[in-house]
Amino acid sequence: MGFGYPISLKGEISLKWFEGIQTGLPVCMAAGLLGPLQLSHKQRKKYLNNYLPWVIKTGFEAKFFMNIYYEKRWEQPVEEILNELNIKPLVLP
Repeated sequence: MGFGYPISLKGEISLKWFEGIQTGLPVCMAAGLLGPLQLSHKQRKKYLNNYLPWVIKTGFEAKFFMNIYYEKRWEQPVEEILNELNIKPLVLP
């Protein structure tokens, strides 16, 4: 799904936060908490200032994403699905 950031460790950690907020699963939350330890100081600062505030806000404001039958929506543009779920892509400075 297109959350608006490049595929990276920061992005994957953000997805774990999103999943954890949406599902409440402890393994997702653990990955979100421990994942940043793998980042360099500079990367962690960027993550904490840009990615984390966005993902926490988005995770709580978005509609529950596990209810979506994605297999029946292959032809639907990703932007429409994100709009339906109230997910605004991350915009990095």
